[in-house]
Amino acid sequence: MDASLTPATVCDVLLDAAITADADSLWLEPRAGAEDRYELSIERQGRALATSTLDGAMGAAVVARLALLADIDLVSRRPASGSCVVRLPKTSAEIIVTTRPGRSPRAEVFVRNLSRPRVVAATPATIGGGAQLGQYTIETRLGAGGMGQVFKATHRVLGRACALKILNHEGASPDAAARFLREARAAARIKHPNIVDVFDFGHVPDGRPYLVMELLDGKSLGDFMDGDPLEPRLAVKIARELASALAASHAAGVVHADVSPSNVLIEGDTAKLVDFGLAQMLDDPGRLAAGEASEFVFGTPAYISPEIIRGLNAEPASDQYALGAVLYEMLSGEPPFRATSVRELCIKHLTAPVPAVESPVAALPPELGRIVTRCLAKKPGARFPSMAELHAALVEAEQAFAVGGWRRFLTP
Repeated sequence: MDASLTPATVCDVLLDAAITADADSLWLEPRAGAEDRYELSIERQGRALATSTLDGAMGAAVVARLALLADIDLVSRRPASGSCVVRLPKTSAEIIVTTRPGRSPRAEVFVRNLSRPRVVAATPATIGGGAQLGQYTIETRLGAGGMGQVFKATHRVLGRACALKILNHEGASPDAAARFLREARAAARIKHPNIVDVFDFGHVPDGRPYLVMELLDGKSLGDFMDGDPLEPRLAVKIARELASALAASHAAGVVHADVSPSNVLIEGDTAKLVDFGLAQMLDDPGRLAAGEASEFVFGTPAYISPEIIRGLNAEPASDQYALGAVLYEMLSGEPPFRATSVRELCIKHLTAPVPAVESPVAALPPELGRIVTRCLAKKPGARFPSMAELHAALVEAEQAFAVGGWRRFLTP
């Protein structure tokens, strides 16, 4: 490669080549056993379209340039992700950049061409044990839902077990594919012990997208509760972990917008927030203007906030409302509002007073009831100023349980 080229120029050339070739990924990493050289691969569906090498200094500088474009802080020394739109004279693409630290940094870039939407074939590809998607070998199917199927898979090179989620062929509309990509983008932005780690993205040969995430051995919070209330101290611990996860999500500019028991997995003694399919990016230029309402409302009815019901943007305070409803259910055994129809349930979210939370398992500290009631306030401004402040309140409530001294919350 011409020694006079700058890292910015090399980065631009690589992105131009990847987008023009309709690639879906670009990999830049140190050569094994020779970190003074970088290996470069531009790929589509796991097949290399072009490969090359860069000297170590140039490779590291190009990784830094990609991090700058995606607004990633390389100083943090942690894996991090970001995204941006790259515009060429005749096309444009969204790139999702993930950087991984080490003696020599590395970068993974996933590319979505915005000018040539991917078309799903009329006949679905057969996915079963032994099938290969990109760098992954399918082992067994773990489950299926309305949006997609989840398989256990193994990375062929690393031997790492993972969960691979594929969009259903029957629902592979452009809107569904966009939601799938939104889930990958949102989860990739955040690294937190209580959020499922999404680390790869690609397409099945028939055009359907898939995403790859850590393999979790647990059950949903809904199945974990199984219609019964939890011991209050455990309920507060789970809520505290979810508040910590959501605070990190909000700091990364992502509102989950669908916090519910079905979107929380309990693995051992740890809660994990999953399914960012309805997430909203606070910096998304396509978000509704202030006061503008959408024709459509998405979310789980028992946990949806009043402002989302009105068709407004989901905001950080909307996640707070949903978490408050989940905490209410963990403590009492049922959600705060029940109804025989979705319409009636939404009206209760909008107008009905918040019922006092009571646990049939044990007496609750009054302060815990006030925390739940504040989360479920009808107006976002009446809730906690931030998820971080709600997290702090839950930490204090959990500590009170730990020392058995919750009576200190009682008003003299």
